[in-house]
Amino acid sequence: MARPSDERQRALDALLGLGNHSTRKSHYPELTMRLEELELAQQRLQQLNDELEQRVAARTDELLEANRNLQQQIIQRQRIEQDLRDARDAAQAANRSKDKYLAAASHDLLQPLNAARLLISTLRERSLPASEHVLVERSHQALESAEDLLNDLLDISRLDQAAVKPDIGLYRLDELLTPLASEFQSVAEATGLALRVRMGDFAVRTDSRLLSRILRNFLSNACRYTDSGNVLLGARRRGDCLRLEVWDTGRGIAEDCLESIFLEFNQLDVGRAADRKGVGLGLAIVERIARILDYPVRVRSQPGRGSCFSIDVPLSLEVPAPVNLLLQQAGTGNPLPGRRLLVLDNEQSIRDSMADLLGQWGCQVLTAGDLSTACSVLQGQAPELILADFHLDHGVTGCEVVNDLRRHFNQRIPAVMITADRSEQCRHALRKLGAPLLNKPVRPGKLRAVLSQLLG
Repeated sequence: MARPSDERQRALDALLGLGNHSTRKSHYPELTMRLEELELAQQRLQQLNDELEQRVAARTDELLEANRNLQQQIIQRQRIEQDLRDARDAAQAANRSKDKYLAAASHDLLQPLNAARLLISTLRERSLPASEHVLVERSHQALESAEDLLNDLLDISRLDQAAVKPDIGLYRLDELLTPLASEFQSVAEATGLALRVRMGDFAVRTDSRLLSRILRNFLSNACRYTDSGNVLLGARRRGDCLRLEVWDTGRGIAEDCLESIFLEFNQLDVGRAADRKGVGLGLAIVERIARILDYPVRVRSQPGRGSCFSIDVPLSLEVPAPVNLLLQQAGTGNPLPGRRLLVLDNEQSIRDSMADLLGQWGCQVLTAGDLSTACSVLQGQAPELILADFHLDHGVTGCEVVNDLRRHFNQRIPAVMITADRSEQCRHALRKLGAPLLNKPVRPGKLRAVLSQLLG
């Protein structure tokens, strides 16, 4: 009878696939090795499992830390974005305050400058002793420099604030160039230069005020930086555009400096400080206006021989009928002597200065600060032209008074509006009135050209 231990051994042998005693005995080493390998594999698997758990735990800690850092970065970014929004709002508020300040300050600064300009211009046209004439000319130059700087700063500020919107219309070329030629004729003569104008029977679609500002800056630079010779203002057709050019026989500009001349406060090295004129904003203003109008500006120059600045303006096939222009040619005559003009301004100093200058030109001048005074001094006879300030006392505008006088005399009296206000609201009111605009301080040459055009 078999023993239980033997039965168990046979069962184990059967389970392990072993046969008789000899076979079993021969497979014990192999079995032992397999068991050891299994044991080692199990230990390795447990080790790998432990390592995996440690890595998962470490990675989880890293992800949690990264998530905390990300949350902190998000919070920090939100704080920075809010700070940037606050800074932007503060900057915009500061810009609005600056614009209001510039508008108010410019009016207060330009009023006395305008009066001084008119007085100096009156003295320049009088016969004075040589010593006094020198003093007057020096005063004129100093005043002109201050005016140019102030006007450029105001213009560049408005352009940078996108406060300038083009008002496109159809204009004859002679309407645009004749007043400029008249204005700069005396400027060129004062510096010993000859100004020539070449214009054809063309018409362009443009903003006359902005285009005139560009050409005025071109002409001003040409007269400033040309020691001798001549300046030419001309036009030539280029496909669908009209190229307006200003040539000079000045010092010229080196090729490596042509790009930088359109930057703010950039001036060419002209050697002595006395030869530097302005603050270098003229061409920066040109570049900004040209960008608004989408007109290409070109410059060609040769050191020692001169420069040519040009701008391409859309050409119109439709040419309007000519208006009554004063052409600065022999035999045209002077239409100003004896003309009866009304000067309307709330500043006594401006009225007196304007009366002196216009009287010097032979005009009969009446002055008033409001509608009732104007009706009183006119004594029932309409003036031939009204020069009015835009802002009068008690919120009344010069446009309102001009319209009242036109209704009172039942005729469309020509008017010129003079103001330091450069806002779009002012321009809109002047378009409705149909009156040309002169910004303070008024340049006498431009004033005379406009008056001659309206009265010619």
